[in-house]
Amino acid sequence: MISFGEQFFLANDKESILQTLNINHVPSVELVDPKYDEYPLIGRKYGQHNGKDIFIINSYIEGEMEKFDYFTKLYSIEKEYCLEIKGLKIMKVSEAIGNRMIFNEIPIRTSAYGWIWGNVEIDDIPFECLEIAVRALYVVGMTCGTVKIGKLANQKMIVLDIHPSEDQYFERIQENDSFTIGADIEFMLSCDGDLIPASHFYPLEGAIGCDERQMEKDSGQYVLGEIRPNFSQSPRELFTNIEKLIEEAARKIPYENIEIRAGSMPFTGYQCGGHIHFGMPISLSLLRALDQYLAIPIAIVECPEKAKLRRKTKHGGLGRYRVKSYGFEYLSLSSWITDPKLTKSVLFLAKLVAEHHHELICDYLYHPVIQQAYYNGNRFLLRKIWGDLKERLMRTTSFTQYQNELDALFSVIEEGNIFEESIDIRRNWGIGIPKEIYDPGCNIQIPKGTRMKFNLQVGDKAFVSAGKKISAATIQPYPFSFRDSNRVYLSKKLRERLIVPNDWHPRISMDNGAIILGPIIGILAARPFDRQTTYFHHLMRIAYERKMLVYVFEPQDIIWDRQLIRGTALTGEGIFPFPSVIYDRYFIGNETNIDINDIRMKLQSSYHIPFVNSQKLFTVTGNKWDTHQLLMKEHDEYLPDTCLLEKQSEITDMLNQYGEIYLKPIGGSMSMGVIRVIRRPTGIFWFDFSQNITQQLSSTEELNEMAMQLMKKSSYLIQEGIRRKQVDGKNLEIRVYMQKNGQQKWLRTGMVSRMTTEEVLTEETERNVRLSKILSKIYPNPLEKSKITQQLAEVSKRVVTTLEKEVGSFGELAVDLCIDQYDSVKLLEINAKPDNLFSQIKAYKLRNIAGLRLINYAASLAGYDRD
Repeated sequence: MISFGEQFFLANDKESILQTLNINHVPSVELVDPKYDEYPLIGRKYGQHNGKDIFIINSYIEGEMEKFDYFTKLYSIEKEYCLEIKGLKIMKVSEAIGNRMIFNEIPIRTSAYGWIWGNVEIDDIPFECLEIAVRALYVVGMTCGTVKIGKLANQKMIVLDIHPSEDQYFERIQENDSFTIGADIEFMLSCDGDLIPASHFYPLEGAIGCDERQMEKDSGQYVLGEIRPNFSQSPRELFTNIEKLIEEAARKIPYENIEIRAGSMPFTGYQCGGHIHFGMPISLSLLRALDQYLAIPIAIVECPEKAKLRRKTKHGGLGRYRVKSYGFEYLSLSSWITDPKLTKSVLFLAKLVAEHHHELICDYLYHPVIQQAYYNGNRFLLRKIWGDLKERLMRTTSFTQYQNELDALFSVIEEGNIFEESIDIRRNWGIGIPKEIYDPGCNIQIPKGTRMKFNLQVGDKAFVSAGKKISAATIQPYPFSFRDSNRVYLSKKLRERLIVPNDWHPRISMDNGAIILGPIIGILAARPFDRQTTYFHHLMRIAYERKMLVYVFEPQDIIWDRQLIRGTALTGEGIFPFPSVIYDRYFIGNETNIDINDIRMKLQSSYHIPFVNSQKLFTVTGNKWDTHQLLMKEHDEYLPDTCLLEKQSEITDMLNQYGEIYLKPIGGSMSMGVIRVIRRPTGIFWFDFSQNITQQLSSTEELNEMAMQLMKKSSYLIQEGIRRKQVDGKNLEIRVYMQKNGQQKWLRTGMVSRMTTEEVLTEETERNVRLSKILSKIYPNPLEKSKITQQLAEVSKRVVTTLEKEVGSFGELAVDLCIDQYDSVKLLEINAKPDNLFSQIKAYKLRNIAGLRLINYAASLAGYDRD
């Protein structure tokens, strides 16, 4: 007989019980923080109080007044069961019955609240409820006790409470004359790094078959292969059988580019088990010993990143088993056929533990730190207890018989190494790999929901288009839709045909029966990108999150005959297909020997690629005089007096009228070539901002002569000088950023104050500030501030509407305004290629909104759902 003493656990500490259940992923009542969680909550106190410590709390203040120690979430329980358990056996089940119920609106089923317990037949209780109860008591280290299980409205079962029992638990030692051991060990197949179903090569049944898990329900594609050796009398015999089956499994995939992978999770989301079948009855002491002396040592040599994911699954935690007709199946281990040395050690260690489990003390198993380390993959902490575990194993009488087989595992543990999981196990098992290449074909994997949306069927052929590239492909289910139900995946061959990056998982749409990927957005610009680099990266990141592809390219990067472009994407340099949409950020002055307008026209007309902003818009906004004439029709009241410089007398007339004028090149940008002329009692002053030169002119004739020289170089216009509002000695201009969204509706994304101490705003002198701060200084009265803000917004909206009538649809525009000394709004300029200034004022939310609207508008131009 084995007598079980108290394990490391504070049995009366309910909060610790709940924490331990959470560590072991047992569904249970959730501990909450009263400062942040929604009310009502349950307030609890440390210790056992026969249900009198449970109170419904409706506010944080109420919880503070009652001095509760901890709080749990309040659940709506449909049924509540109480299960009495000894060891791993359920002795009795009761169900809560209302008698003289108090506060029944939100029932708390304890005797203190008027509830009694009625007996129920064990066979009438759902198996899930029984399984959770037994494991809950096991993982908290109790040998006898009662577990309360609640059934929620969604039929889910959760542990509500655990009470220790005062009964002593004794386990009868059974001598086994015979010992048999078997296994079923899972593996997966990888083709060129992609998951390929095992059912492509193996039958469902047999010594080498497939696990019942399908890639998608009713798909008929079974993901995991399974090796099922017969029961053996010894670990050595079982190892020989496993080796033969692995060799046979390898012969069925005679391809170099297909790998057999084992371990915890060869592909994230598909856990691989290494289940051991014991031809002996399950017992509490045996299960505990297997956990502490088999599962924990194996955890020390597993890849922690993958192992900790499997330990969150149904079969991956401590104390996982299934009762079978031959005995039981131990489920906690991951697939241990990555290496023959590991395989042999696992089998012999399992045999040793099974023979001597009644001698092995399980004192570490229930320490919360050890459990946490096990589930978190903290193999370094688990190694701290290895010395004690090894010493106890070595003290068993059978150890010397198995020492040679165990040395391989023990050495890896003590050297701090792991058994690598990411390689083809054929290499470790010394199995020759043929040179033949398997061709999985051109496939596009699409989740079921997306297939239904577009009426696509698994196995059908379809044309797939990426930008201007197109290829035929076969539609297949997506094997990871459980973690990303919207992801679309392309096979290696299809990616190569479409020339798209390996890490891109696109959205799809349909057009005339073809599947359209993307969208792919090309940004036309010129290297070096300078201040635009950060902006381009920002757009790329937003696009990547929304399953779009953005790359930047120059005109000379275009490979016209192959419809390809050398560009720069988020992951670096590459070759890409022609895009679905182009965002033009190629500025005047970038041209070398390239006719950029000819290239733009060719991309739009010959290849039918829409631009976010059209060439017609650039033509109009690139000519200040054309822009002025267009806006004069509807916005004369907001425009400075302006005329074309055609005669010398015009400059004199404008100067006499306003005392201050500006001469601006018709095609200029960034204040290049701007001249300011002012008349003062002391004379006429000429300010050349490009050359940073100030001249005092002696006469009107000299002014006319200088104007003549300008007219010879370029076309200029004359514009009245406006006395702008100033703040802290700086002149104020306001940029209003107008954009269309995915529904192609105009929205005002934001407004930025552009401040300068100079009379002309330049890249060097400009300082950007949040407009709200500046307007608050100018207009302390909130009503006045609101009125001027509304006027700025209305003018900007009217400007984009006017432009659209003239040039057709486009996606973004910056409207540059100012407020003059009379509190009137003046329209200074419009910019069809505006910089995103929001990051400069640390308005990161507006920066993200601006990028998102641009990307969504581009997607709508490519025919994607407008969102």
